[in-house]
Amino acid sequence: MDVVAAGCLSLAILCLGLAFSRSSAQSSGARHLVERLTAHHRRRLAEARIAGKPQTYVAMAFLAPIGLFAIGWLQSPVLAVFAGAAGLLVPRLYLAWLVHVQSRRSEFEAPRLLQAVLSGLTAGSTYLDALRQSRLTCTDPWIREDLDYVIQRFLLDVPLHESLQVVRGRITTRNLGLIWETLTICAANQLPAQAARTLFFELSSTVQFNIQLASEVRARSSGQRAQIWLLAVIVPGMYLYLRLMSPQLLSVLDETMVGRYILFPLAAALEVVGLALSFRIARFEP
Repeated sequence: MDVVAAGCLSLAILCLGLAFSRSSAQSSGARHLVERLTAHHRRRLAEARIAGKPQTYVAMAFLAPIGLFAIGWLQSPVLAVFAGAAGLLVPRLYLAWLVHVQSRRSEFEAPRLLQAVLSGLTAGSTYLDALRQSRLTCTDPWIREDLDYVIQRFLLDVPLHESLQVVRGRITTRNLGLIWETLTICAANQLPAQAARTLFFELSSTVQFNIQLASEVRARSSGQRAQIWLLAVIVPGMYLYLRLMSPQLLSVLDETMVGRYILFPLAAALEVVGLALSFRIARFEP
């Protein structure tokens, strides 16, 4: 009996150990997921220049879909699904739209920033003086904010290339990224102003070529974007026309559960997805 009791006790200890290790592995996996989400949202908030804690944004990203789903459930399951999807997608889409719009606005300022830096280096100025001169000539708020960040950190004895590298991580567009990348390389390798001027002169030709190419592609794709908008308007226009002229043709959408809760929401979702994919294909980023 003592042997059996000892065996049972050992088995119980083993089971407890396995359960504890499994719970530890699950908790570490959840912690790792939260850390990855926090790092991702910290990068996105930095790109959008939004001051805030990424942990708060992660919590809102989890709680908003759940809360909207619960509110929508009071009306109908279909509304709950759409409300939960809206709570999951709308904050992310708004953040992506904000970064995209402001990044394009800053990208238009890239040639002026490049010319200001090139003029300062041609005049024999240091990197800091060239950045200060660029700060006075640029009008874009994000570029001015980045220049202020680099200059102030340099005055606090932070190496110039480290601040430039931080700024480079926020940039999502091509030409502006090339400028900050070149500044980072020159500052990290302590290149003389003459050598840096040569690099920026070559970069100026590359940026001009990218701008001309983007303008040409945008002009050629304008007709395609107009067709996308036309097709996007035709579908709901036909629905409204049939709704006004012959409502009985759409009775299947109004009087049946399949039409109200499956066909109509599916058609609306396909319309939105098709519009988004069409613009995604037609879009060109220089």
